Amino acid sequence: MNRLWNRRTNVRWLVAALPLFLAAACSGHPTSGTSLEATTSASTGPSPISLDGIPNGRGDHLAFRVEAPPTWSAHRFIVWHNTDDPWLAISAWTVGTVARNPCHSRGHLYDPGPTVDDLVGALEAQSMRNATAPTDVTLGGYSGKYLEWSVPAHMVVSGDSSFAGCDVQPGGRREFTSWHSDNGHPRWQQMAGQVDRLWILNVKGHRLVIDATYSPDATQAERDEEGRIVESLQFVPAA
Repeated sequence: MNRLWNRRTNVRWLVAALPLFLAAACSGHPTSGTSLEATTSASTGPSPISLDGIPNGRGDHLAFRVEAPPTWSAHRFIVWHNTDDPWLAISAWTVGTVARNPCHSRGHLYDPGPTVDDLVGALEAQSMRNATAPTDVTLGGYSGKYLEWSVPAHMVVSGDSSFAGCDVQPGGRREFTSWHSDNGHPRWQQMAGQVDRLWILNVKGHRLVIDATYSPDATQAERDEEGRIVESLQFVPAA
């Protein structure tokens, strides 16, 4: 079984249990009819396609849209590269609580406060992540902060993103947890050496995080492609 299957089957790579997310989404966003899905071009050529999503969290938020090559797909709050290797993905979150230590998050998640700067401070302080200094940024017409962080390259990871020595979570996996959305869904990492590029934005009074992640085997060209997709991001009314 290849590692993409472990990370992507049923879009499990970002949430511990997608069925719980889908059930929760029913109360805040319709799951059929008006739900946002990928919109693909009729052309089978290399023309870009529009991919839509909604942030992982509760409440009413603007949706997001990106332009991507046809080798990318979308589902709910995730846009990801289709091929087995490398692993590249972009997601949107309303962060509610942050882990002080991503390897030992059980009982140690906390609310960092409501502002962009509050969350940036919490991400900078998270142990084991080697976060870069935040810088001012604008994305999709909204301002905020940008930083990068990573998973230590020496971590031992097995099976479905289970990190040796980390806390066992309810699903039985030892998760390396970055944060939980404001409706309780965890953002857990997938592999040693994984890098996340984070845009923490104030979007019409809502704090949103855009997380562009890539595996350590991604080439510079592939990272650049992911970066161009993020740069195309627009916030649009939710259907």
